[in-house]
Amino acid sequence: MAPFSDPRIVCRPALRSDTPDVLAFTRRIWDGRDYIHLVWDEWLADPQGVLISAQFGPRVVGIAKVSPVFPGQWWLHGLRVDPDCQGLKVGSRLHDYSNAWWLRHGDGVIRLLTSTQRVQVHHLCERTGYARVGEITQYRRELTGVAASLPARGSFQPVTQAEIPAALAFSAQHLPYNAGLMDIGWRFVLPDLAVLARFVSDSHLHWWQGRDGLLATWEGDDDDYAVLGIGFAAVREPAMLPHLLREAVALTSGLAVKALFWLAPAEADVIRALEQAGYTSDDDHGALFEKHHSER
Repeated sequence: MAPFSDPRIVCRPALRSDTPDVLAFTRRIWDGRDYIHLVWDEWLADPQGVLISAQFGPRVVGIAKVSPVFPGQWWLHGLRVDPDCQGLKVGSRLHDYSNAWWLRHGDGVIRLLTSTQRVQVHHLCERTGYARVGEITQYRRELTGVAASLPARGSFQPVTQAEIPAALAFSAQHLPYNAGLMDIGWRFVLPDLAVLARFVSDSHLHWWQGRDGLLATWEGDDDDYAVLGIGFAAVREPAMLPHLLREAVALTSGLAVKALFWLAPAEADVIRALEQAGYTSDDDHGALFEKHHSER
């Protein structure tokens, strides 16, 4: 039996004093390309959800974040473990603490995205009642010299507030993959009236060719440059998808972005449409998991 003085992993809400430890170990993750240093102060100040630290002896060696993204829709992200502490089950402790916190304070559904290669995380999800609902793969289309060749907005027209119910019905009928989820910027949600109202307010929901298609977009970053992200692309007939994706370039006119970007469903017909439309992949695949609250 280990002596009483041996350190134990303790998960708790994060403190500002955790900052040096967190920035030190996350600097060594993903070859120094981790984004945690860019959002850490924001996460500490966020009054919603919870930011969790895992302490081992005197040091913080792991973190995780639970965030509400829309009413009844939550996101578990930012799970990081100090590379020097692999094998101590820090990730398991953080996942269990996150799950227990959400069951006490959350409602609706919680989701997460992890690499298809992180089998340990898959096992954690299965053990705690998360279901795998889909797989995504990253695709992008570089924009150098492309957008100028198309008229602004092309065949796209903005969805109006009055048209939100019709847009929701269209998306519910024509989003067959990944449980109908959409990307809102590295977070996945189920489109509902509140979600689509936000996209309409931000001028990021568009009818295509009348009402033959519907495209949701978002502006953000991927690695080192700005992109116009695709939230979802829904079409009345599958054969229309390559045309919509090709014409989506028109929506980048006037924007300071360098590429179109989609965490797209890893389905053969979607991938074929993307490649026909000139998008390329870095073969980075992710698995989507979700869990529904048993009481709220």
